[in-house]
Amino acid sequence: MSDPLDMPETCEVCHQKMLPEPGFYYGAMFISYILSGWFILIPTLVLVLVYDWSLYAGMGVALAIAAITYFRFLRGSRALWMHLMITYDPEAAVKGA
Repeated sequence: MSDPLDMPETCEVCHQKMLPEPGFYYGAMFISYILSGWFILIPTLVLVLVYDWSLYAGMGVALAIAAITYFRFLRGSRALWMHLMITYDPEAAVKGA
């Protein structure tokens, strides 16, 4: 997949649809906000409060971290949301579901 926003139509193993219904990944947005927020906030606070960096330098680091990790958190939160919402059946591939 060359485009970071693309997802396969179905799972290669169990053939589960990756978009079961419109708006399915709405909850993944909240997971992404929470994970990326903490992942950005903690290093920035450490740099500003412990190492006495300026607030502007800390914000620069926060923006750099956000830019670098955006697509990883986007796809990771989608995968996590799918794992939380859809029950995995190891026999599905055998059954041909």
